[in-house]
Amino acid sequence: MYRFFKGQLICRIAFCFIVPMLVIIAYPDTGFSEPAQKSLDRSAKLTISGKTDDSILIGERHFAVTETTVIIDMKGKKIRLSDLAVPCDAQIEYRLIMDEDPLALKITVKKLLRGATTRLPDSGSEG
Repeated sequence: MYRFFKGQLICRIAFCFIVPMLVIIAYPDTGFSEPAQKSLDRSAKLTISGKTDDSILIGERHFAVTETTVIIDMKGKKIRLSDLAVPCDAQIEYRLIMDEDPLALKITVKKLLRGATTRLPDSGSEG
């Protein structure tokens, strides 16, 4: 009788271990293999207070601008970052990326604010 229960116990333990492992191997998207979400897309009407060669400033926060970022002026025309007049109000679609500056995906200018210019700010005098 003892042998019967011992054999049953071993079979149950093996079954409880082997079946879940086979499921994890066969379907790797289940279980703990799913990576945590590293980015999140957002859209908001924000005031762009300044710009650099490769970013826009929202308050004191830099939003990265790349060659894939689409910038639309108030006439609906696609422009480059160098042609973007700041300060301005804009609808900005952006991607939040963990441990990095947000990435601007699309910038649509809604209103130019007082003193808006396409020039970059002076970096200050060196010497």
